[in-house]
Formats: sequence, C-alpha cells, structure tokens
Amino acid sequence: MFEVPVAIYLVLVSLFLGSFINLAADRLPRGESLVSPRSHCRSCGRVLNVVDLLPVAGYFIRGGRCRSCGASIGPSAPLVEAAAGLLMLIPIVTLGLWPGGLIGVCMIVVLFLVAVGVSSARHRATTASGR
Repeated sequence: MFEVPVAIYLVLVSLFLGSFINLAADRLPRGESLVSPRSHCRSCGRVLNVVDLLPVAGYFIRGGRCRSCGASIGPSAPLVEAAAGLLMLIPIVTLGLWPGGLIGVCMIVVLFLVAVGVSSARHRATTASGR
C-alpha cells in the first residue's frame, strides 16, 4: 500500500529529471547557461509556462507546437522524458523499493544512462549534419 505512492513519486521525479536532461543536452553544447534565460521557444522567444514545462503532457497538450508561433517542438523532448520515467519503472518493478538506498542508486544510474544516450545521439546527429 505504501509503495505505490512512493513509486509514482519516483517516476514523476524521473520525468522531471528527464526534462532537465533535455535542457542540458540542448544548452550545454552551445555554451549556454542551464539557469538563464528561462526556458523559451527557440523560434519566437516566448517564455514557457507551467503547462508547457510539464514532462510529456505539456507536449501533447500543446500538440507538439509552440502556443504562440506554432513552431514544431520535435518528438525528442517527450521521448527522452518518457524514457527516463519508464526506465525508472524497471528497478522499481524488479527490485521494489526496499532497500531504499538501492532504488536511489538505480535512479541515479538510469538517469545518467539517459543523459549519456541523449548527449551521444545529439552529438552524432550534429556531427553527421556538419553543423
């Protein structure tokens, strides 16, 4: 009974961390700050609001487009967020939440692997396109 709310919480945290991984993978290669400016549309510059920033759900609520200018967001953002959330389910389902420290280690490892995978894929895409 106690484990279900904790598992849901961990998956939600993983979704938000997947969103942060997207931000870092997008900004760091360009030499941009992770803190400033606030998250915004790359086409029109509109600052994103709470709905826009909801992992996975925000993408579908907005139809994969910017609310202001209609620019396409691209499917990689919700895919990375969803991957982080779903990959967190694997250790929860297989190991359970006990011992508590082990699930935290699994969470860190899973999110690290997602971050490395996203960074590697974006680097290969950038290198292949000659940018």
